Amino acid sequence: MRVAPVLERVERFRDLIAGDADDVGFGALRAAERIGRPLANKDFIDGLEHILGRPVARRAPGRKKTTTAPDQPTLL
Repeated sequence: MRVAPVLERVERFRDLIAGDADDVGFGALRAAERIGRPLANKDFIDGLEHILGRPVARRAPGRKKTTTAPDQPTLL
């Protein structure tokens, strides 16, 4: 396990995880956690969708609008 990069930035790891989590980075993590979507760049999301075989990225909300075929009569 490689922990050196963290230890180079933070003298005491305990202070890092016990500290105030109100900064911008933690806010973005908490928002992603609430909606259940990964916090990542487009390339990572695209790769994840390819591996899983299903959409992961946020899509437009609601149902897709249905279109009526031009040769189909309307009843009302």
